[in-house]
Amino acid sequence: MKIIHALFLSASCFLASCDNSDQAKSSVKTEATTSTEEVLDANTHKIVVNEKIASGGYVYIKVTEKGKEYWMAVPGRPIEIGATYYYDGGMEMQNFESKTLNRTFESVIFAEGIRDQAQKVNKTVKKSAPQGSPQVKDIDKAPNGIRIAELFNNMNDYSNKEVIIKGQVVKVNNGVMNVNFVHLQDGTIGNGQYDITVTTDDNFSVGEVVTIKGNVILNKDFGAGYTYDVLVEKAVKL
Repeated sequence: MKIIHALFLSASCFLASCDNSDQAKSSVKTEATTSTEEVLDANTHKIVVNEKIASGGYVYIKVTEKGKEYWMAVPGRPIEIGATYYYDGGMEMQNFESKTLNRTFESVIFAEGIRDQAQKVNKTVKKSAPQGSPQVKDIDKAPNGIRIAELFNNMNDYSNKEVIIKGQVVKVNNGVMNVNFVHLQDGTIGNGQYDITVTTDDNFSVGEVVTIKGNVILNKDFGAGYTYDVLVEKAVKL
């Protein structure tokens, strides 16, 4: 009887040790699985690209995120179909009409850009003047107009006022947020800046010298990283 009782205790201990071992292995597996899961910032999106269309300095991409498919627009860069990318934030534009594509999107997310890695990058802000020096030589001031240097040197004086500026077109992005973005330079530098951005419904070509009239707006924030310390809105060709 004592021998049977001892064997019973031995068997119970063995089964208990096996059960504990299985639980330990299960715990290890769970921890391993958890440690390999991708943890994203609350503002970070993970997408897979299904389609892309390059136009007007932007790339329109149809993406899938957590089973949901939608369109995005990001500054031009190499993008592979089927690849996984990440982006932060973004601004939705509904019933967005792309003039360069002659197409209206029910909804488009405008983002600063997409990246290959999940790690969040520092936000880049687009200012109205690049670094370096003007690309053009001095251009004569328009009658009743001002030079670009005058605007940058006296931004507060011109805030919410109409101005006339003559300059050369150095960059054009058409059909962004329903307007065309045009960069003008006249060869002058004010407060270290020389490249003024104007928004317009008119069509401009890089290299042409134009005279425009528009309203000066300070600290304009379109969202999605598109912030300008000074901007000329609703510009028209004269």
